[in-house]
Amino acid sequence: MLPFSLSERSFDLQLFAGEKTEPATEKRRQEAVERGNIAKSQDLSSVIVLLTGFLMLRYYGPQMFGMCGDYMRYTFSHAIFSSLTLPDTLALLNQFIIITLRILMPFMAAIMFGSIASNIIQTGILFRFDPLMPDIDRLNPISGIQNIFSWKMVAELVKSILKILIVGYIPYSTIRDNIPMLVRFIQLEPVPAVIILLKTVFVMAIKIILILLFLALADWAFQKWRHEENIKMSKDEIKDEYKQREGDPRVKQKIREKQRQASTRRMMEEVPKATVVVTNPTHIACALRYNPDNDNAPILVAMGTGLIARKIKEIAAENNVPIIENKPLARQLHKMLEVGDEIPSDLYNAVVEILAQVYRMKNRAASA
Repeated sequence: MLPFSLSERSFDLQLFAGEKTEPATEKRRQEAVERGNIAKSQDLSSVIVLLTGFLMLRYYGPQMFGMCGDYMRYTFSHAIFSSLTLPDTLALLNQFIIITLRILMPFMAAIMFGSIASNIIQTGILFRFDPLMPDIDRLNPISGIQNIFSWKMVAELVKSILKILIVGYIPYSTIRDNIPMLVRFIQLEPVPAVIILLKTVFVMAIKIILILLFLALADWAFQKWRHEENIKMSKDEIKDEYKQREGDPRVKQKIREKQRQASTRRMMEEVPKATVVVTNPTHIACALRYNPDNDNAPILVAMGTGLIARKIKEIAAENNVPIIENKPLARQLHKMLEVGDEIPSDLYNAVVEILAQVYRMKNRAASA
């Protein structure tokens, strides 16, 4: 049998290019938020609301029952010991509405606060109406069938089974452990019996809610993990996003090339107006212009090396612009200045000597 060797086999790396293995970029995360695609556990919101409600019953319940009792005593005393007239009936109805609001408003406010807080904890302050808009894809039966047999539905089924087992086992174990006490209920007065029963129910409910809260936190962690997996990107998607944000590098390179060509063309148009061209002599060419009437100091109007230097010298020769070789000055001009800059003061002497030489050449040519 021939030995197996990876080095003798070729792999098409493009097969892996589309795999979503990279963390989502900030832009992708923002787009997901705008679509309402966020990590959120409905179980956590429900459990927090349920826990808030039971805590309100535990600590606000005595006041609620007290107000109910006061109203019932007031109502029965008026109904039994006095003949009710229409104004009395309206007064009782008004009292009923007031008592109902006093009882329910704190309770409903606490429930609302728990619901809002549970959502803010998970998603922050976020207002989006996109999830409320109608989506035709949700009516697609094929997509519906695929969702039924998806991993999401499997996870939801496991959570439902766990919750049913917990909700069933906690009451069973509580009743089993308290059977001797429940048997003695027939020997107790109604009020103490009800109080003991309510306390037992409350302890049982808190146990259930705390276990459900633990499962909800686990579900929230799972939802966050699944959300991160869903918004992951492939390397190609990251490249495409970078191109959209920064522009295609090839296009930007072409733009820069055209800008350089336009700059070079404008620079070459200034060479015929130059006073002198200082050369290296072969590698560098710097064209200087000095017009005493308009310029405060000599100005570098064109500069280049290699082919550009050769082109500057050709245009200068065609337009009778003097070309003078001065290696140190040419190197300093190329190193220190940009096209359009005035000559600095520390180069005045060297440039003045060049300009004087140019003027002497022109005077000799004119006298000849």
